[in-house]
Amino acid sequence: MKSLGEIVLHIPAREGSKRVPRKNIRNMAGNPMIFYAIKASLNSGVTNNIYVNTDSQQLIDYVRNAFNEVNIYKRKKSLADDMTTSDEFNMDIINALNPDTLIMINPVCPLIESDDIVNMVDAYKTSDCDTLISCSTTQMQTFCEGAPINICLDEQLVPSQKNAVVQILNWAVTIWDAKAFKNRYDRLGYSVLGENRLLYPIDYLKSFKVSEEKNFNLCESLILSKQ
Repeated sequence: MKSLGEIVLHIPAREGSKRVPRKNIRNMAGNPMIFYAIKASLNSGVTNNIYVNTDSQQLIDYVRNAFNEVNIYKRKKSLADDMTTSDEFNMDIINALNPDTLIMINPVCPLIESDDIVNMVDAYKTSDCDTLISCSTTQMQTFCEGAPINICLDEQLVPSQKNAVVQILNWAVTIWDAKAFKNRYDRLGYSVLGENRLLYPIDYLKSFKVSEEKNFNLCESLILSKQ
């Protein structure tokens, strides 16, 4: 089991969002959407170094008023536009805070719970990977741009449970060895996929991502049904 050293957990939440405007601060079942990522992170207990990584003053004010235990990492506006990559804003916080382990909790996956975070941290500890990325899986017949992924078109269709497992990254939770991330970024200019990665499957609904209005409404309905 490897030591994680100094852990920083951050929740990236930029102000701009075109498909679902201001979604991180928008009310979802009685709370701003980012509330659910923050609560799951706090309840996981994996670190006391929890940051909301944002350029939004409205989000900063909300977090400071609602969560004494959560820090603010004020992101530069130049790292908060539509062209900013995950590589760039993760490298930015690694450079600023110098953690040994960086955990990213995605606020656009509001159904993730604290137990999921704990389970993924435990899996990361006991593996030899430098990167863990949450994913969903399917054995249904899968195509990409018309080409089959896990089936053969020249053979009889078999029951789906016999097909190879397709893993779909959702990035609800990601864990990196921060120094390995930096080394790879310095060499290649990108790093989020890591060198030695563990793709960790989570329940499909928990991986549900708010990228369109219908996603927002569905997540809100699921939260309300639990309540």
